[in-house]
Amino acid sequence: MIRKKHDGSFRKLANGTIEFTVSVGFDVYGKHQRKRFYGKTEIECRKKYKDYLKGGEKEESRSKEYTLSAWLTLWLETFKEGNVEGSTYKDYVYLSKHIREHKIGKMKISQVKSLHITEFFKSINNYSDALRKKMRFLLNGAFESAIDNDFCAKNPVRRAVIAKKSQPEKEAFSEKETKIILDFAKTDELFGISVYIMLNTGIRSQEMRALTIDRIDFENGVVKIDRAVKRTNELGKPKNGKTRFIPLEEEVAEFLKSKLQGRTGYVIGGNDYVTHSGFRGRYESFFSRLNILLEEKGEKAIKIKSPHSARHTFSTLRQKSGMPVAMVAALLGHSSLAMTEKYTHFGDIDTLSEAVKKYAFLSSIA
Repeated sequence: MIRKKHDGSFRKLANGTIEFTVSVGFDVYGKHQRKRFYGKTEIECRKKYKDYLKGGEKEESRSKEYTLSAWLTLWLETFKEGNVEGSTYKDYVYLSKHIREHKIGKMKISQVKSLHITEFFKSINNYSDALRKKMRFLLNGAFESAIDNDFCAKNPVRRAVIAKKSQPEKEAFSEKETKIILDFAKTDELFGISVYIMLNTGIRSQEMRALTIDRIDFENGVVKIDRAVKRTNELGKPKNGKTRFIPLEEEVAEFLKSKLQGRTGYVIGGNDYVTHSGFRGRYESFFSRLNILLEEKGEKAIKIKSPHSARHTFSTLRQKSGMPVAMVAALLGHSSLAMTEKYTHFGDIDTLSEAVKKYAFLSSIA
């Protein structure tokens, strides 16, 4: 920050834009009110400040009212592009599409009220809490910046009511179902290897889509998880941004070696990873083939649960076999569990390998 005596301060943003912050008086509580002006040079910023003092800035803001959609685009390009990580910026752009497609995207930002923000969040109530939280963060930042630039007087996000989403009961396959699924997975040439890996490692579907064969160490029985396919359908880091290593039971490592050694590319898709819909279609087709076989044998069909259920199954059966919760959390890549933080030594691959051998669940459901 380069400070100028008595007349505000300048700051150069990462994308080269100059930000000029200056005090323009006090509010009713006696606190300083500050305005920010942006330009390519300090001279341009000062000119905008002088225009503001003459009343020109207010006239400009009244004559050039942005829609929320247009302001989001300008705000992202000006204040976020180059100032945040590339993957974060792409995530913001992706999230902004939901706003543009809603009716509030066509509204003037000065006309958007808390009621409209509340209605918008009701329309995306089927989305995850994490996505809606990011959406609120995005909208809040955009409106705060709009206030700084005199395009609106209030931030409607602050008082918007965003109902908490009721959490659905987590589903997991039973031990009996898991054994049937794993046995069939070992014979299914179309998608079985993927289901087999997910149930034996607990990796997320986004991580499964990004998994390449060279990340499976057959000799040492370890899978490296360092990538995932993001919402934008691009490769990025796993959910918590950290690489983790998942030890395999000996039986699992031998099976994967017999099926995959000598091959290259992605486990699913070969030369390229599959799309979200492509993965989901393959997953559901796998269970359709399994249930046809079960019906032919006169056995009960297995309810098709979401791909994430494989992760819950891994967690449930590992804990049932006696594995400590913190170890399960380390294998799953959870970063928010307090217990995981207390037992940092569980991140050691040798310790986890011993735990996987000791608490093997394949033998327990055989």
